Amino acid sequence: MLEKIVSKPVCIITLACAFVYGLVLPFCWGNDPTSELGTLSLLCENRKLWFWVWGILSSGGIILNTQYMYKKYDYKSNFLNALCALGFIGIVCVALTLGHPIDSWNPKRILHWVATGLYIVFTIAPIALFFIVNIKKYKGFRAFTVCTFLILAAFLLIFGIMGKSAVMEMVPLAMFEALLFTVNFTPIGKVSKIQQ
Repeated sequence: MLEKIVSKPVCIITLACAFVYGLVLPFCWGNDPTSELGTLSLLCENRKLWFWVWGILSSGGIILNTQYMYKKYDYKSNFLNALCALGFIGIVCVALTLGHPIDSWNPKRILHWVATGLYIVFTIAPIALFFIVNIKKYKGFRAFTVCTFLILAAFLLIFGIMGKSAVMEMVPLAMFEALLFTVNFTPIGKVSKIQQ
């Protein structure tokens, strides 16, 4: 069953839909994605279905393509699979805590921020750790590892310069989606094993 879901067509379609939707949604309903009040959480606090679609597409697309990457390189890890599952649980918790008051650090707002942090960590970790663990096995994995940390640095840089905004959410996710597409479906991802 899982083999059919983690297939090339499903992964490409899901990733492409997540990429486009994630870049379009922050501009809907006259929203300013550069504004502190322009985050997807605030944009969708009364449009929760749109956020759920975004969360399922973005997290699901990344998880499916991460699993495809593991399969492509014949890598098995229950630990990294568990991290992927926790990433999806994280985005579900983010969606469940929408509609919190932002004028105080109330419990729902705190839970929302914690869930967001967990979602970020458990989205990046299964990708970064896979490259790090296999860095000496495959040519090109050093470059993929560097790219992963550059994307994380871009996220921190955007947050540091612009503060909380939809740009901080949409750009790094789009970059991770592009990285996974590159690794899984382009000639750049056809790396060979390093002779031991």
